[in-house]
Amino acid sequence: MEEEIPIWRIKYHPKNLDQICGRKKVKETLKHIIQQQNFPHMLFVGAKGIGKTLIAQLFSKEFLKKTYNANFKLVYANIPLSQEERKKARSEAYVSTSKIGSIAGRRITTPAFIQARVKPFVQLKVLVGAPFKILIVKNFEALGQNQQGFRRLMEIYGRNCRMILITTKISSIINPIVSRCQIVLISSVKYNDFKELITKIAKQESLEISDEAIEVLYKISEAKISRAIDLLQLSSISGKAIDMEELYEYSQKFRNELIRSLLMVAFKGDFPKVRELARKILSNYKYDIHEFYLLLLNEINKFPLSKFTKIKLMNLIADSDLKSLDGRDNDIQISALLSKICLFSEYM
Repeated sequence: MEEEIPIWRIKYHPKNLDQICGRKKVKETLKHIIQQQNFPHMLFVGAKGIGKTLIAQLFSKEFLKKTYNANFKLVYANIPLSQEERKKARSEAYVSTSKIGSIAGRRITTPAFIQARVKPFVQLKVLVGAPFKILIVKNFEALGQNQQGFRRLMEIYGRNCRMILITTKISSIINPIVSRCQIVLISSVKYNDFKELITKIAKQESLEISDEAIEVLYKISEAKISRAIDLLQLSSISGKAIDMEELYEYSQKFRNELIRSLLMVAFKGDFPKVRELARKILSNYKYDIHEFYLLLLNEINKFPLSKFTKIKLMNLIADSDLKSLDGRDNDIQISALLSKICLFSEYM
C-alpha cells in the first residue's frame, strides 16, 4: 500500500469524468456539452451521496479548462450565513440617498443568501476568455421561498453565468426554475460497475475479496462509492482477506461510534460543537435525514437512561422526523432537534 495518501477515499478520488464509476449515459451527455461549449442552466437530481456534486465539479473543470479557477464557484444553500455575510447582505441591500434613480434611499428585498453568496460572483464579468462562468448550488431545495429571487437572478445574469442546481427533491423546486433548466438524472452506481471498481482497488492494495463480499459491500454501502471505500479500508486493517462478517461488523461499528460521540456531546449541552459535528457527519457520510434519525434512536436505546428520559428523547426525534417529511430545511430541523436535546440534558 502507498503511504503517501493513507486515506483511500482521497487516493481513488476521480480526477476527470472518465474516472467516474458507471453512469455512462450521463458522462456521454456531459461530454457532448463540453464539445458544443454551450449549455442552458442545469438541474442535477438524484439520491443523496451518489456523486452529483462530484460529477458537476468535474464537468465544470473540463468545460472551463484553464479558466476553471477564475470562473467557477460552489455554494451550499443549506449552510446558514455567517455573521459577516449577514452584515454584508444588510449593508448592500440599502441604496444610498446620494444615488440617482427611483430606488435611491430604499432597501432592496433580495434574499440574504443571494445577496451575500451568489450575486457578487454572477455580477462579475467572465474572466480569461471563457464562454461564461459556472455556479453550482448544492442542496438547492433548502432555499425554499427564496427560489423566486434566484429565478430572477437566472434571468438577469444567465448570459454571464450558467447555474447547475443540485437537489435530491425535485418536487421542492418551483416550476419556473425547473422549466428553465435541463434536467440531468443521476442514478446510483450499477452493481457491475461497482464490482469493477472495488476489484481494481483491491488488486492495487493487494487485497483478497470474493464476489460475495463485494455484493455485501454494495448493499451495506447503499451503492455509495465513498462509503464503500471507507469500509474496505477499515476491513483491510485486520488482514489482506476481506471477510463478509467483518464488513457487516465494521459497517455497524463505524456508524454507531459516530452517532454515539454526537449524542455524548449533546448530553454535555455543547450546542455549537454538536451542530458542527452533525453537519460533518451528514456531509462526509451522506446519511439521509431519516436514516440519521433512526441511527440516533437506536443509539439512545443503548444508553443507560431512565424510562422518562428515553421517551422524551424519542418524542423529540419523532417530531423532527415528521417535520422533515414536509420538505422543510433539513439543517434547521436537525439543529432544532440537537438544541432541544442540549437543553433537556440539564435535567438528565
